[in-house]
Amino acid sequence: MKLKTLFLIGTAVVSFSATARAESLTVWVINGDSEKPYFAQLEEKYNASQSENTVDVVPIPGYTQAIQAATLSGDLPDVMLVDGPNMASLVWTGTLQPIDDLLDPEIKKDLLPGILAQGTYGPDGKLYQVGPYDSSEVLWGNRKLLEEAGIEIPTSVDDAWTADQLEDVLAKLKALPAVEWPLDMKLSDGVGEWLTYGWLPFLESNGGDVIDRETWVADGTMNSDANVAIMERLSDWVNKGYIVPASAGDNKFYGEKTAALAWVGNWMWSTHEKGLGDDLVLIPPPSFGDKGPVSSNGGFGWAVPASSTKLNAISSFLNFSMSREQVGLYADITGYIPARSSAVSFSKLYSSEGKGALFVDVANCCTMVRPVHPAYPVITSAFANAVDHIMTGKADVRDELDNAAETIDEDIEDNAGYPPFGR
Repeated sequence: MKLKTLFLIGTAVVSFSATARAESLTVWVINGDSEKPYFAQLEEKYNASQSENTVDVVPIPGYTQAIQAATLSGDLPDVMLVDGPNMASLVWTGTLQPIDDLLDPEIKKDLLPGILAQGTYGPDGKLYQVGPYDSSEVLWGNRKLLEEAGIEIPTSVDDAWTADQLEDVLAKLKALPAVEWPLDMKLSDGVGEWLTYGWLPFLESNGGDVIDRETWVADGTMNSDANVAIMERLSDWVNKGYIVPASAGDNKFYGEKTAALAWVGNWMWSTHEKGLGDDLVLIPPPSFGDKGPVSSNGGFGWAVPASSTKLNAISSFLNFSMSREQVGLYADITGYIPARSSAVSFSKLYSSEGKGALFVDVANCCTMVRPVHPAYPVITSAFANAVDHIMTGKADVRDELDNAAETIDEDIEDNAGYPPFGR
């Protein structure tokens, strides 16, 4: 994607008055099945909580395309959900306004570090997006198959498997008659954001990355020796039959139970628990290098278009939706991690006594924020295509990473470095 033209949306200057005027807000949200019950109750409870403002929370099909179209036509809503990695691109094009002054400072102080980092735009240090949830990855295990193979299961991040230990585990599992492919890494999801979200932690653990986050140059980082080593190892696991191929579908772990491990995020909680019941066990992310276990984080969060002017009402809605009660409820309804530290106790799933407590531990110690840069749509596309080609087992790893680095650097050069980045 080469941004030759900036579609700048002017930000109206609005001063908060002592007495807020009653307003009606339109809020766009994603049209996900797991999220719909949450958004329905959010609208109902906010409207019942006070008499000054009303909100219409609207699930939008084809969400990314709808935002793009509304940006061009000038028809964006008052508030909308924005996918965290795309925030910087939207800020750079003038589509979003900062929300620091709209959010209760105590809420901002209470955010998980990864959520705060994801929503902060580097050049001005302002907050443009705040998510009610965080996401994370762990290894999900089938306890029955792991015990049958005589494998000791780690219970904390400090005991995470190294890459060598994980490879030994995969070999033992492969030897079981019931196991077809030991590890499902969700290749069946196709070429998209998952391939960056899912594979970047392994590179980060080994000291790698997809771009230098100071110079914003991909060459020398994307195609570094550290990255090549990890991707060659993963490609070798494919060739050894350790990883479920894309053609095999999505249900080998939780359905057919012919895969003993799955590497995926907390959004699969209900599906995995329904499929495996008491045999489901959470295992810390593996450590592929000196930086130890690493997990991706982030997701959709609240953002305010630059064209929005109903700032008193928007502030009221943001603070209600980011309350401890609402953040905890989002977690229990959808399976995502509460974005506020103090909201964890409001969640049955993620409290210290909950089944998902390991996810909170990982979110607090080991998360990796994807690059907050306007070129991120190009960065993730280039890397995902490289991973896809490598995981077929037919591509040269270094060549693929070289091509990805070249694609990214060409886009950044075509956009004059996306100033003020790279200065």
